[in-house]
Amino acid sequence: MSPQQLTFPEELILLAHRENDGKQLIPNNVLNVSLTAAELAELAGLGRVELRGADLAVVDGRPVGDAELDAVLAQMVKAGKALPPRQWLIRINPLRKRRHYLQRLSERGAFKAGESRVLGLIPVERYEHDDIALVREIRKRLGKVVRGQKPDARTVTLLALAHRSGVLKQLFVIDDGKRLEELVRDDWAGQAVKSYVDRTTTKPDDSGSDLIVLASGGS
Repeated sequence: MSPQQLTFPEELILLAHRENDGKQLIPNNVLNVSLTAAELAELAGLGRVELRGADLAVVDGRPVGDAELDAVLAQMVKAGKALPPRQWLIRINPLRKRRHYLQRLSERGAFKAGESRVLGLIPVERYEHDDIALVREIRKRLGKVVRGQKPDARTVTLLALAHRSGVLKQLFVIDDGKRLEELVRDDWAGQAVKSYVDRTTTKPDDSGSDLIVLASGGS
């Protein structure tokens, strides 16, 4: 697998897990919502949805051949109306989104899943990077922009998603916050995540950590 084959949500979830041990860097709820925003951005890039004023509308309901993206697109088609991106984030119901992508990328060799037990009883699944070069290439691309390189449109969107979700500050020391804000200011997907984060109180350690409890409904 190469970075060129990855969708926005795949790139984001790779960045959202620490390189050395796979620890998740942001809370479960923020990651789930951010992945949904990334899916909407990917659908926009594929010409299936577009921003019309303040609302995001379906302009082509044909499937794109990606199970996760097609499920989102089908929900939007079924709704039959345009909504602000931040409203789509909740309406699409992102619960368990992160798990789907972790399992999907594990099957493709980007993550490796291992099992352990909490208190010696509760089975949990842990995901660590299996193809470390993959996430390092994505991080290198963002790092160039953080250090001053002019980004292309796709990198701006990924940068916005990583910044608004809180992933970016876990990866880089941001010296010029003003420049970063200017770069991502007009990205609607990132703004939708920011709107959600601003309305949600999360504790710094409320990340769901690197554990996914198999015995529960989970998120």
